[in-house]
Amino acid sequence: MNVFKIIDQADQQFSAVMNNRRVTIRLRYNKVVDRWMLDLSIDDVPVLNGRRIVAGLDLLRGFGFGVGAIVAYSPTGAAPGRSAFPLGTVKLYQVSADEMKAAA
Repeated sequence: MNVFKIIDQADQQFSAVMNNRRVTIRLRYNKVVDRWMLDLSIDDVPVLNGRRIVAGLDLLRGFGFGVGAIVAYSPTGAAPGRSAFPLGTVKLYQVSADEMKAAA
Protein backbone atom coordinates (compact mmCIF):
# COMPACT_ATOMS: atom_id res chain seq x y z
CA MET A 1 0.00 0.00 0.00
CA ASN A 2 1.20 3.48 -0.84
CA VAL A 3 0.05 6.66 0.87
CA PHE A 4 0.53 9.74 -1.29
CA LYS A 5 1.57 13.00 0.34
CA ILE A 6 -0.59 15.77 -1.08
CA ILE A 7 0.88 19.24 -0.60
CA ASP A 8 -0.90 22.57 -0.42
CA GLN A 9 -0.72 23.32 -4.16
CA ALA A 10 -3.82 23.46 -6.37
CA ASP A 11 -1.99 21.71 -9.24
CA GLN A 12 0.58 19.00 -8.54
CA GLN A 13 1.99 15.89 -10.16
CA PHE A 14 3.94 12.88 -8.94
CA SER A 15 4.83 9.36 -10.10
CA ALA A 16 4.97 5.93 -8.50
CA VAL A 17 5.62 2.38 -9.61
CA MET A 18 2.47 0.27 -9.35
CA ASN A 19 2.46 -3.37 -10.44
CA ASN A 20 5.76 -2.78 -12.29
CA ARG A 21 4.31 0.12 -14.28
CA ARG A 22 5.12 3.80 -14.04
CA VAL A 23 2.00 5.66 -12.99
CA THR A 24 1.86 9.45 -13.05
CA ILE A 25 -0.85 11.17 -11.05
CA ARG A 26 -1.78 14.79 -11.54
CA LEU A 27 -4.12 16.40 -9.02
CA ARG A 28 -5.88 19.67 -9.69
CA TYR A 29 -8.25 21.45 -7.37
CA ASN A 30 -11.56 22.55 -8.91
CA LYS A 31 -13.06 25.55 -7.07
CA VAL A 32 -16.50 25.17 -8.66
CA VAL A 33 -17.19 21.72 -7.17
CA ASP A 34 -14.80 22.09 -4.18
CA ARG A 35 -13.08 18.84 -5.09
CA TRP A 36 -9.77 17.57 -6.32
CA MET A 37 -9.66 16.06 -9.80
CA LEU A 38 -7.32 13.25 -10.83
CA ASP A 39 -5.54 12.70 -14.15
CA LEU A 40 -3.69 9.42 -14.63
CA SER A 41 -1.00 8.30 -17.05
CA ILE A 42 0.42 4.78 -17.23
CA ASP A 43 3.85 4.37 -18.80
CA ASP A 44 3.58 7.98 -20.03
CA VAL A 45 0.26 7.34 -21.83
CA PRO A 46 -2.70 9.42 -20.55
CA VAL A 47 -5.53 7.04 -19.62
CA LEU A 48 -7.83 9.05 -17.34
CA ASN A 49 -8.57 12.76 -17.20
CA GLY A 50 -10.64 14.83 -14.78
CA ARG A 51 -11.83 12.05 -12.46
CA ARG A 52 -13.53 13.69 -9.47
CA ILE A 53 -12.07 12.40 -6.20
CA VAL A 54 -14.81 11.07 -3.92
CA ALA A 55 -13.90 9.60 -0.55
CA GLY A 56 -14.37 5.86 -0.14
CA LEU A 57 -14.55 4.97 -3.84
CA ASP A 58 -11.96 3.15 -5.93
CA LEU A 59 -11.21 5.84 -8.50
CA LEU A 60 -9.91 3.25 -10.98
CA ARG A 61 -12.66 0.63 -10.62
CA GLY A 62 -14.07 -0.54 -13.90
CA PHE A 63 -11.21 0.72 -16.04
CA GLY A 64 -9.03 -2.42 -15.95
CA PHE A 65 -5.71 -0.57 -15.78
CA GLY A 66 -4.05 -3.37 -13.79
CA VAL A 67 -2.40 -1.10 -11.23
CA GLY A 68 -4.69 -1.80 -8.26
CA ALA A 69 -6.97 0.76 -6.67
CA ILE A 70 -6.61 4.42 -5.76
CA VAL A 71 -8.87 5.45 -2.90
CA ALA A 72 -9.34 8.66 -0.91
CA TYR A 73 -10.18 7.81 2.69
CA SER A 74 -11.05 9.75 5.81
CA PRO A 75 -11.64 8.00 9.15
CA THR A 76 -13.84 10.94 10.17
CA GLY A 77 -15.90 10.97 6.97
CA ALA A 78 -14.47 14.30 5.80
CA ALA A 79 -15.00 15.25 2.15
CA PRO A 80 -11.88 15.74 0.03
CA GLY A 81 -12.21 19.54 -0.19
CA ARG A 82 -9.42 22.06 -0.76
CA SER A 83 -7.60 21.70 2.56
CA ALA A 84 -8.47 18.08 3.41
CA PHE A 85 -5.48 16.48 1.65
CA PRO A 86 -2.82 18.99 2.77
CA LEU A 87 -4.10 18.82 6.36
CA GLY A 88 -4.24 15.02 6.27
CA THR A 89 -7.95 14.73 7.17
CA VAL A 90 -8.34 12.82 3.89
CA LYS A 91 -5.52 10.67 2.52
CA LEU A 92 -4.98 9.19 -0.92
CA TYR A 93 -4.00 5.51 -0.99
CA GLN A 94 -2.90 3.08 -3.69
CA VAL A 95 -3.74 -0.53 -2.90
CA SER A 96 -2.61 -3.55 -4.94
CA ALA A 97 -5.02 -6.23 -6.12
CA ASP A 98 -3.52 -8.69 -3.60
CA GLU A 99 -4.02 -6.20 -0.76
CA MET A 100 -7.64 -5.66 -1.84
CA LYS A 101 -8.28 -9.44 -1.85
CA ALA A 102 -6.73 -9.80 1.61
CA ALA A 103 -8.92 -7.01 2.98
CA ALA A 104 -12.14 -8.47 1.53
